[in-house]
Amino acid sequence: MKKSNYLKTGMIILATLTAANFISCGGEKAPVQKGDWKLVWQDEFNGKKLDLTKWDYQTGTGSQYGLNGWGNDELQYYSPDNVSVKKGNLVIEARKEDKNGMAYTSGRIRTMKDDGTVLYAPTFGRVEARMMLPKGDGIWPAFWMLPASTKYGVWASSGEIDIMEAKGRLPNRTYGTVHFGQPWPGNKYTGSMYKFPEGDMTSYHVYALEWEPGSLKWFVDDTLFYETNNWYAMDASGETVWDYPAPYDEPFYILFNLAVGGTFDEYRKPSAKEIPAQMLVDWVRVYTKDSYNMNVTRPIPERDEKAIESYANDDGNYILDSAFKNINKEGLKDAPTERFTSHLWYCLALTDFNGDADALVEGDACHVNIKNAGTENYSVQLVQNLGIAKGFTYLIEFDAKASEEREIAVKISGDEDSGWAVHSSEYHPKLETEYKHFKYRFTMENSSDATARLEFNCGLSNADVWIKNVSIKTSEF
Repeated sequence: MKKSNYLKTGMIILATLTAANFISCGGEKAPVQKGDWKLVWQDEFNGKKLDLTKWDYQTGTGSQYGLNGWGNDELQYYSPDNVSVKKGNLVIEARKEDKNGMAYTSGRIRTMKDDGTVLYAPTFGRVEARMMLPKGDGIWPAFWMLPASTKYGVWASSGEIDIMEAKGRLPNRTYGTVHFGQPWPGNKYTGSMYKFPEGDMTSYHVYALEWEPGSLKWFVDDTLFYETNNWYAMDASGETVWDYPAPYDEPFYILFNLAVGGTFDEYRKPSAKEIPAQMLVDWVRVYTKDSYNMNVTRPIPERDEKAIESYANDDGNYILDSAFKNINKEGLKDAPTERFTSHLWYCLALTDFNGDADALVEGDACHVNIKNAGTENYSVQLVQNLGIAKGFTYLIEFDAKASEEREIAVKISGDEDSGWAVHSSEYHPKLETEYKHFKYRFTMENSSDATARLEFNCGLSNADVWIKNVSIKTSEF
């Protein structure tokens, strides 16, 4: 209940309650303690303007950080003019107006400054906010956290926690997500959706995260809807994996923003009647505990031991023919069926995507001779099928070079029988004109796949590629 309503109902006795029991806020009682959680930081937004000892504005389109549309092709220009404090609420308003080449304006604030000054960044705690969210196509409100440093590397190696994101087109649901893994595009994410049993996000609800060592839990109105303890932090090479529970053992700062358009809801735009749109935050509070159990270990997933025995090779390498003794010379439009069971190499040149290439064996290396790079990274592929078992972690190693500097894309996927499932994130090694050694780890989280595909995707560049010494072995993080 907001302060104005509180006074109207005559409930002014709040002022007589002692600070030892309650902290005054916008008509809502703020308990100093909630179970084992003790209140340590808050903003009740009861003033007349944003408290700049707690918050700082982020402005522009993200270009100052090397991002296009804040990394998501968003359509707004963030401005302090779109952020205000009124009637006990933080108000972030998205408007249809041109500014600096963008068709919309909106607001974004965080508990950190552009110069690196950290205004507030907890490590562990219960972080919650009471909010009323707008609906409309392309309307994207968010309450989230980012790392105060890049100790474990650039996004997403050092992590991201989305406490609440919503698609204004679907006001009966919100989302909680965690991002981790390697630097983009080797990042991964997991999360879930909350559907309101009645009403929707256009009424006030409390969105919360409980973050402890080795545990992340998401709540709406104190209803737990998602939890996870499964994440990791790894460098781009795949050689360095930091000790669990990294990256979620470092300080994270808090953000609120209201985006327009972008990738989250398929580039939709609001209609004229759906904007201006307002995101209201009644309060935000952070609780902590007296102590945390730091003796946590990475969870061991359930493993398909039967499958791993049937897929194994005598030398522990799941790749057969690492010297490329059996590979087609001409680029194939489709792989022969027998290669799915024989686990031999094949070179694909997908004419549907304008790919044209052939494979040349030079010593113990495969030379992918690219005649036309095509329109996708998978327009030209070097592929071998192999068995990948659920729950096991694999280390992929290989040596590679190119006729000029370029990237390729490496991943493990499924074939048509699995619906072309994606078993690993896509790894983008940067090749030079001399051989370099590359490593990449992933854990098979999908069902075991006897005909999974190791893909070296060599499209989008006409620079030739050489690959040798390919190995895939089971590993530990």
